[in-house]
Order: sequence, then structure tokens, then C-alpha cells
Amino acid sequence: SLVFNNAKDIKLKGFTSINSELFNIVIDTSSNVQVDGLNIQSAATSPNTDGIHVEQSSGVTITNTYIKTGDDCISIGQGTQNLWIEKVTCGPGHGI
Repeated sequence: SLVFNNAKDIKLKGFTSINSELFNIVIDTSSNVQVDGLNIQSAATSPNTDGIHVEQSSGVTITNTYIKTGDDCISIGQGTQNLWIEKVTCGPGHGI
């Protein structure tokens, strides 16, 4: 798993995350985060494997990303503001 906590002005672009436990990527208490062109994959049968989890963050954009998980493709926690999701392929998974 890759966790960003209290991060500001970051860009995640063009990498692959395979078979992480629980969350593949966590964006927590962060601002101005750009996620673009990622490939996130977990087995469809693996429980509780969220692709990207965002909470207590603002100004997060997730674009052009492929997510295949056993749980939520993108999960949105409390306190999240100004989240933009565009051109994300989700499946299998429970959606956003």
C-alpha cells in the first residue's frame, strides 16, 4: 500500500499497484493531489481491497485510471472536498 498523509501538491502518474492488502492507495488529510494514468489491480475474490481511498482531503483529481479490485474501486471518506473523478475504468469492484 501507498499512503499519503498530510501531503500537499503531489502528482501520481503512470504506475501500477498489484495485490496490495486493504487499500492500494490512501490519500489522507492532503491537498492538491493529482492521480493520473494508474493501473491498480487486486483479485476480484480478495475482500476489502479498495483501489484508492480518499479522506479528509481537498483538491484531489483522479483521471485516466484503471481499477480492478475485490471491493471499492474508489472509496470516499468523511471530510473530503473538491474531489474530481474522470475517465476511470472500474471493474470488477463495487464502484465508487
